[in-house]
Amino acid sequence: GQAALTVTATADSKTYDGQTYGGGNGVTYSGWKNSDSATVLGGTLSYAGNSQGAVNAGSYTITPQGLTSSNYAITFNSGTLTIGQAALTVTATAASKTYDGQTYVGGNGVTYSGWKGSDSATVLGGTLSYAGNSQGAVNAGGYTITPQGLTSSNYAITFNSGTLTVNRRLLTLSANKTYDGGTSLTGALTLGNL
Repeated sequence: GQAALTVTATADSKTYDGQTYGGGNGVTYSGWKNSDSATVLGGTLSYAGNSQGAVNAGSYTITPQGLTSSNYAITFNSGTLTIGQAALTVTATAASKTYDGQTYVGGNGVTYSGWKGSDSATVLGGTLSYAGNSQGAVNAGGYTITPQGLTSSNYAITFNSGTLTVNRRLLTLSANKTYDGGTSLTGALTLGNL
């Protein structure tokens, strides 16, 4: 009868790149008799399983197939393809305003670094929002704008803060005096640009 031969797909891994996976990472053999090797097998090694055409981050099955032999009863064992998340950085754009007595809410947009393939913000889930001590800031000074709320199964997202600068408002003082020959000031003091 035929000898038992096991052909096992070698595990493979990659980082999400927006490209489809095809093929495999080779195979290992168990059960050769004498000095036999893969050269005694017929057919052509190929791969099947849900790894073929896989794009998104996750775990998939690589199944070897296509080899034949009159001397060996071949068992094909699957291996695992792991597609890991790619790194994506979301950075808050700096913002500035002049003190106006109003609270600051929101942000000034974000920039992205790390897109793969033709991906853009449209592939992200969640809703972009902002946190940090900029939210509700009123007085002149520097504050932190922290982006948040975006999600993705294909990207490991890092959120980087930006800066809100609230500038001082120019205060103009003017005095009016009617000359009366004396040294004291009488008249009106006017504050402008408040």
